[in-house]
Amino acid sequence: MSRFQNKVTLITGASRGIGRSLAHAFAREGSHLLLTARTQTELEAVAYGIEKQYGVRALPVVGDVSDEAHAKAAVETALRELGRVDVLINNAAISNIRPIYGMPLSGWERTLAVNLTGTFLFTKHAWKAMKKQGGGVIINLSSVGGRRGYPLLSAYCASKWGQIGFSMSAAEEGKADHIRVNAVAPGKADTAFRAQIKEDKSQMLTADDCNGVCLFLASDEAKWITGQVVEVEWFGFAPDE
Repeated sequence: MSRFQNKVTLITGASRGIGRSLAHAFAREGSHLLLTARTQTELEAVAYGIEKQYGVRALPVVGDVSDEAHAKAAVETALRELGRVDVLINNAAISNIRPIYGMPLSGWERTLAVNLTGTFLFTKHAWKAMKKQGGGVIINLSSVGGRRGYPLLSAYCASKWGQIGFSMSAAEEGKADHIRVNAVAPGKADTAFRAQIKEDKSQMLTADDCNGVCLFLASDEAKWITGQVVEVEWFGFAPDE
């Protein structure tokens, strides 16, 4: 039997990149899915393709993760249509490449709203369902930018440091409710997220490189693991070398 047979996974930012790859990975393991993103056409295409390929249910719910009404509605849809929420993956994120002196307040606030507040809102509403059902797993896709600073990425790094701090606090709070919370911190990945940046894409992760650690952390194999940050970084060699 697949590791997530009859389980339900909710993934934010699921229309492209790491989120889309995770959706396929969990579907292959038998999980039903609630997928959310802002891009309706892309999100619906991902959901349709997953249902056709893996024979699981994949429900697309379009919206902005920083909108509490959307977070609440997404969780309620999962409960109504799929019966439960076993795994929440907070993956949605935006970047903001600007010098501090040239960053408008609106850009700073928007970056934190999506990357940090969005994580809080989906955690808040999924938590209630997980607590009622006896437990669950939350994985927050942070970044190595949440462990160290980078020039021109002050807003992004601040949001990702905050996401890790939130994860650590939630992990402690979750022990009483049997909810495990961990963070995964990937390095640079060759996805649409960085498409506008001129750089050597061969020196990066792919969108698939976070799948294994997320599947592990969400599974019963990791039932005693909470409050951890797992960095996923490219070391300059292929795994089979």
